[in-house]
This record gives sequence, C-alpha cells and structure tokens, in this order.
Amino acid sequence: MAGQTILRRDEGAVAVLTINRPQTMNALNTATLRLLGECIEGLGGEDGVRVIVVTGAGGKAFSAGGDMNEMRGPGAAGGAESLEAWRQTLERIEGSVKPVIAAINGYAYGGGTELAMACHIRVAGDSAKLGQTEMVHDHIPGSGGTQRLPRLIPLGLAYEYLLTGDPIEAPEALRMGLLNHVWPDAELMPRTLELAARIAERSPEAVRYLMEAVRGGRDAPLEAGLGLEIELAIRSLRSADAQAGLDDFFKKKKKART
Repeated sequence: MAGQTILRRDEGAVAVLTINRPQTMNALNTATLRLLGECIEGLGGEDGVRVIVVTGAGGKAFSAGGDMNEMRGPGAAGGAESLEAWRQTLERIEGSVKPVIAAINGYAYGGGTELAMACHIRVAGDSAKLGQTEMVHDHIPGSGGTQRLPRLIPLGLAYEYLLTGDPIEAPEALRMGLLNHVWPDAELMPRTLELAARIAERSPEAVRYLMEAVRGGRDAPLEAGLGLEIELAIRSLRSADAQAGLDDFFKKKKKART
C-alpha cells in the first residue's frame, strides 16, 4: 500500500505514515498526494489499525506544501490537476473512519498547514512553524486554507494570517487552538504515539460512531446534530464492547463497596 514517497510503519494498533521527500522539505506532488490518500483509505479497512499518524521525514519539515513546479506553466493546467488531487486527498483524511493525528515536525507551510488542518488532531514539536504562506507568492490557498482556518481559529486572526502569509510559531498556534499540544522536538513522536495508543485502546466501534457524530453534526443545525448523536449513541450502547464496559463498571463499583 505505501510506497517510496510515503513510508509506513506500525506501532501496535497505530499506523505511522511518513512523507518521504526530505530533499524537497516533503513538498507534496500529485503522485505523492494520491498515494497518501490511497494509504489513508486502505488503512480504514484494516482491522488491526485503529489510529493513523502522519508526519514528515528528515526532521526539518512536516511538509513545505505543494510542489510549486506543478503550479507553473501556461494556464496552470498542472496546477489544476494538483489542486484536485489535494482536494480529494484531504477529503479522504477528513472523512477517515479512523482518527488521523498530524505530528508536525519542523515547517508546515502552505499545503503543509492545509494537510495538518484536515487531520482530526494536530500536535507539534516546539520548533514547528505553520502558516498559509501563499499570499507571499501572490496567490491564494487552494486546498482548504481559506475554509478550514477560519473554522479552527478566530475569524480576525484567520484573515490576518491568510492576508499576510506570516508564519505561526508553535506556541502561538497552540494558544489560538490550531494545535492540541506542543511538546519538545525530541519528545514529539513518543508523546504522539502515547496519545494515539490511548485512543487505540478504546472500542473501534465507539470511536467510529463518535467521529461520525462529530463530523455529521458539525455543520448541521444543533437540533439535527443532537438527533444524530442520539441515534449513534443508541447503536453504540447496543454493541458488545459497550455492554462489556458497563459490566466492568458495575463490577468495580460493587468491589469498591465490599
């Protein structure tokens, strides 16, 4: 499933996908993007995998974004093909039935930030820098930057960072809610894997229902979202894992009383 530009290793029930183009600061060309999307989709069907982590090779960059060579040329025909690959891949990540964690090591500019924002959880080393830097080069984001960033941080801050193209230091990204955690660079992967392992311990069925509830209700009216939540909560409670968990709860409660 994985290839030379996307490396895979498994840490128990956690699959780690590494963008392996360190010579280009892990810039993503169309072929690599499509491979990443295929990997994410394929992992969704593997029972042994419960959480996915995406990171970059080389230690200097998570991803410097899109391959700018594909954006050049008359009519930017290559750019259109590349942007479509970005859209499809990021939608696959966002719609993954399994949680995807972005472990941001180093730079994540342009498409690198867009890739991270499509992941469900974002963590970073303390030297990481994010940013929608497209405006510095006199073009605009085309892979979700103008749509996902204002949904994740205050609107005024989103406008400022989109219009200036300024980088966002990891501590500032944490403060504004763009990141879940910032850890020392040397601790990034161990701490990320620890977080992923905690999630992987939970019932796969419950995790799937929870993600479906969040995703389905996020952009819906509250009433519709609450209805979806009840429907999925009932399905979840009927599962064997949930019943086993409830039995265990009452056994521990009874033991504590004796």
